[in-house]
Amino acid sequence: MGEGYQIAIETSAPRGSVAVGWGENTIFSAEFELDRRPSELLLEPLQEALGLAGKGLIELVLIGTGPGSYNGARVGIAAGQGVAIVHQCPAVGISSPEALADVRAGGPCLVLGDARRGTFFTLELREGKLAGNPCLSDHVGFSQRVDAARDSGWTLVSLEDPARLDLPGHDVRLGVPSAELLLQAWRVRSEEERRELLEAPPEPFYLRPPHITRPK
Repeated sequence: MGEGYQIAIETSAPRGSVAVGWGENTIFSAEFELDRRPSELLLEPLQEALGLAGKGLIELVLIGTGPGSYNGARVGIAAGQGVAIVHQCPAVGISSPEALADVRAGGPCLVLGDARRGTFFTLELREGKLAGNPCLSDHVGFSQRVDAARDSGWTLVSLEDPARLDLPGHDVRLGVPSAELLLQAWRVRSEEERRELLEAPPEPFYLRPPHITRPK
């Protein structure tokens, strides 16, 4: 790779973004509020990005897979896969926390969130990449993990309003993943890591297995 444009799409957070990369440079980036209509609001900036690429080769589509808005992530994945099919290029999913500014800075980060139904999650990221699966627990276990991370000097980041997490006395930063930082997360990957990502189809980042109602 390295001979064409890269399109990046991030729609898992309330503020979405689209970016275009060429080589090691980002040549276009647009942000927009997603509201409750991600499929509609993504269309204009994505068309602008594709128009910038024009008839040039699109070699890769990067998609933020969450966690976050499940509907938003699905819209981004569907749009990215559509672009990839038209341009006959790979579509690659990267976890959205890797596209946070604090994570891209390289220090250890603990990403925090409300997983609903009385549970909370933590995600460990080291050197700009996921370092394991999400850990879900009740608020007691969640608070203990946050305390340990803080005492070890980790940066605490939330993808939603930190006030929802009920962690008084903690410096929890609000982070918004961006398409431009998705491009950075791809660029720093080794060739072996890139091959692994290319082999896995993009799918939403599940905090827990999807609930499926089986027929009787």
